[in-house]
Amino acid sequence: MTRGQKVDWYLLGMGTEVDMHTVHFHAETFTYKTDRVHRADVFDLFPGTFQTVEMVVGNPGTWLLHCHVTDHIRAGMETTFTIKENSSHGKVYPYFNTNFQSNI
Repeated sequence: MTRGQKVDWYLLGMGTEVDMHTVHFHAETFTYKTDRVHRADVFDLFPGTFQTVEMVVGNPGTWLLHCHVTDHIRAGMETTFTIKENSSHGKVYPYFNTNFQSNI
């Protein structure tokens, strides 16, 4: 990923009825839609559910992505994602999705 790039993440909740996952992206926020658009850095997933979240990455570096549930972290539910500086262009103009419509 490079700074200013639009990235879609497809989150899937798996497990039994006690396996709620709290997906946390460090250093970045994302948007997701229900009846309106929400911005967050954590998303709660119940088993058998899914959500697409949209992120425009803006903080170069290597960042943690993990579940907040301690037993899940111990089982390996954490990783990193890397955002590189966009060096091919001078100034970065982030992508903004104009398809989201607010009901406010």
